[in-house]
Amino acid sequence: MTETTEYMVETTGLTKKFGDLVAVDGINIKIRQGAIHGFIGPNGAGKTTTMKMLIGALKPTKGSGTIKGQKIGSLETRKVFGFSPEHPKFYDNMKAYEYLVYMGKVSGLSSKKAGERAKEMLEWLELSEFADKRLGGFSAGMRQKMSLAQAMIHEPELLILDEPTANLDPAGRLSIIKKLSQLSREKGVTVFISSHILSELEKMVDEVTIISHGRIVTESGIKALEARFAGSEYLLKTSETERVARSLENRYFVHKAWVDESDTIHIVAAGDEAVFKKKIAKVIADNGAGLEAFGIASNDLEQVFMKLVGESEQKMEKEKKGFRFRLPFFRKKEGKK
Repeated sequence: MTETTEYMVETTGLTKKFGDLVAVDGINIKIRQGAIHGFIGPNGAGKTTTMKMLIGALKPTKGSGTIKGQKIGSLETRKVFGFSPEHPKFYDNMKAYEYLVYMGKVSGLSSKKAGERAKEMLEWLELSEFADKRLGGFSAGMRQKMSLAQAMIHEPELLILDEPTANLDPAGRLSIIKKLSQLSREKGVTVFISSHILSELEKMVDEVTIISHGRIVTESGIKALEARFAGSEYLLKTSETERVARSLENRYFVHKAWVDESDTIHIVAAGDEAVFKKKIAKVIADNGAGLEAFGIASNDLEQVFMKLVGESEQKMEKEKKGFRFRLPFFRKKEGKK
């Protein structure tokens, strides 16, 4: 019997190692029932590995997780979720309607119900005219829609979607976003979705988890996350990025600062705004740097993502440097024994 819980998905210390590689590093995720929860991170951050552990395709190295109170990987959870992978595979000789009926039966539906749902899905995803066409002739975008259709054939309470709009044109992506929002709003379906198109993801998600190097950087409601970065952050571009960035360390008018991959300095101001701007101008002049750009940072999801991942990258780099600095010290002590 399924337990009653506020969360559709909950993980504790979920970890996956492949040899010496730690792909997912002790993550804790909570996804509320009925929410659309975004899951974002750079390539190789551990998003797909996490999703595969949730659906039972990969066994965690350690840690645990539940879907609607049931242990991930159990037969009970298979009835609850539908999964659409980033790179879907099909039986290319099967026709679209035939394939969906087959998947419906595999999911436990009767032949009659599977047929009804197959027709509904093809119509819902605007594929009815291709019902008798073989999947091998489908375009990448049509195959992506078919992957979503098979994930939904048994009317799951949870959809786990890995880049579901990756191969669609802008109109197709917008259509899927609207349909998923409708599902959540009208039928209470929980959606856990990974996408690299953050401007579109932002339009639909209630909550977001950002992951980098297998670790969670933040988990928050989307509005609270964007509000957290509003107002006091500035972007600075000069001809002497490293020198100016070093000069900003431990200044009373700077809460924190970091450099992103485009050599832009992100600065979170501390104290009075007018004082902050005067001090920044002095730092630039004292370092003989030319000012190229200065302004307030925007706070959309893409910008927030870049800020948090940038901070995470710098933190990990410091950890690595700290380890390298400590290593000779330990070796020296060992040598004295």
